[in-house]
Amino acid sequence: MAPTTAGPLTVSIRPARPCADNALLIEVQDLRLHPVPFDLRLAPETDAAELTAVPEVTGTLHFHGQATLAGEGLQLRGHLQGEIAPACSRCLEPIAMTVERDLDLLYQPESVLGESAEVEIHARDADVGFFSGPGVDVAEVAREQILLALPMQPLCRPDCRGLCTRCGANLNKGACSCAPQADERWNALKSLRKPAR
Repeated sequence: MAPTTAGPLTVSIRPARPCADNALLIEVQDLRLHPVPFDLRLAPETDAAELTAVPEVTGTLHFHGQATLAGEGLQLRGHLQGEIAPACSRCLEPIAMTVERDLDLLYQPESVLGESAEVEIHARDADVGFFSGPGVDVAEVAREQILLALPMQPLCRPDCRGLCTRCGANLNKGACSCAPQADERWNALKSLRKPAR
């Protein structure tokens, strides 16, 4: 049922007490009446189920802003802030980071793509998201934006020594007890060495 007032849409997720209607969903039909403000907060301690896809989130994820009608779709303008800790690509230790960005996102229903492959390719080349159903899930948008914010190969420090390839010890914390290993790439040259006379 479409709301009759323009009050803020405050989202409170409590997996232990599921709600009959999806309070996270902003529907296009509601936006035909007025813009819909939203204020989403997800915390690992209380919303673990909602954050399963983004285990890097370590603090409260806050996404707030306003949704407006954009043709047959909708536009989300807001601010996303959260604490994350992706694993270092060398030593696997968590790296504390803060994600903070302003977002201006456009979403169109998949029906606008039609059956033409040419139209679909052209539409997907643009900075447009697509949705099926009556609207867009704000929590899903927040999770997607966190994933896009993660660095491809995060490093805890530029000179990270990584892990020992044999025992798995973190070499940043000191040398491991493994004996030095000869470089096998030089073994082929040993056969070329002439025997001493």
